[in-house]
Amino acid sequence: MSIEKVKKSTELIETVERFLQTGYEANHQFNEAIDGEEPLIVRSIKEPDNEYRYDASEILYWVDRNAYWDEFDSWNGEQIKDKYSACINFIQDTDQSAVFLDLVALIRKKKIAPFLGAGVSRAAGYPIWGEALQSLSKKIASFDATAFQELLQDNKYLEAAQTIADASQVQLNNYVQTTFRTKFENEEDREQIPRIFKHLYRLANGCIITTNFDPLIEETFKLKGAPLTDAYMYGLQAGNNFVQRLLKGDRCILKLHGDASQSSSYVFTAEQYQNAYGDPIDFSKQLPRALRQIYISNSLLFLGCSLNQDKTLELFQQVKTSAEFDIPEHFAFLPETSNPSERQATEERLLILNIRPIWYSSENYHEMLPLLIELAIDISEHRLNLK
Repeated sequence: MSIEKVKKSTELIETVERFLQTGYEANHQFNEAIDGEEPLIVRSIKEPDNEYRYDASEILYWVDRNAYWDEFDSWNGEQIKDKYSACINFIQDTDQSAVFLDLVALIRKKKIAPFLGAGVSRAAGYPIWGEALQSLSKKIASFDATAFQELLQDNKYLEAAQTIADASQVQLNNYVQTTFRTKFENEEDREQIPRIFKHLYRLANGCIITTNFDPLIEETFKLKGAPLTDAYMYGLQAGNNFVQRLLKGDRCILKLHGDASQSSSYVFTAEQYQNAYGDPIDFSKQLPRALRQIYISNSLLFLGCSLNQDKTLELFQQVKTSAEFDIPEHFAFLPETSNPSERQATEERLLILNIRPIWYSSENYHEMLPLLIELAIDISEHRLNLK
């Protein structure tokens, strides 16, 4: 063998070794778990005062890699079980295993379309609707503050928003543009995006729907290296063949209330809702038509949505009552309520619309919700089961 061939082989071996070393170092938690308190010491024959130190994980990785990965799989399985133990116990104790596994089956088949409400963006510092309106009202001097507060107390957010718009549409548009702008200018910032968003690319293969102005969905897909560019529609924005792209199965986004950067797309006030949906609901308009198509052709998963009676549920009710379409199963994660009557009323109202609630513990600032989503995805990918 020539010297050049030997040199090339050495370079190749070093490249492979660097690649393997990177793989080893990526599993630092597992490596620490199997390493003893002291490394294995090998004394030098050539220089007795010198010694070589090797951790158990390092020896196993380089001597018997199959055994290393077998041990890693066992350790990882136990870690996953520990991670989800509280969620699994909660689902079983509340007799929700059947509905949860039905959701898992649809995730596995790539049939789920996430529907994201203001609750999931709140963890990133964006206000929910009532908070936004309350904050915005402080910028308006020329309107009836008492009447406005009464509207908020009655959860009449559309009317409250219209009151502000009538007083100053300029202030309303400026508030939305500045409050719901992107806060994630680079990859380091995007690492702070709430966990729920970081699993969207595993959860949704097609359409994602949101009532939020913010850019969290788009920023999340940038982080994953998969920009959401197939199709989009923002509120009152002119049509761009969204429904056709939806029917093709393209990955697309529907921002029902519009996008913060485009004030002409906003659907926030009573007047804007009427323009967007009609009164009664007019399915010749692009927004109701798109939402109806999603409702009859996808299984929605509502996250961070209160699911109180609003225009969206009114539209679903109208579609269901018409009996013109077969409606697939939909699901909603909802924070647990201690009021049995309230829970029954909510379940019955949603079940009529083919929306099956999955209740979760809302203690510790809703920490269980992202874990439940991760659990459903991991089960769908056969990483573990619910037993």
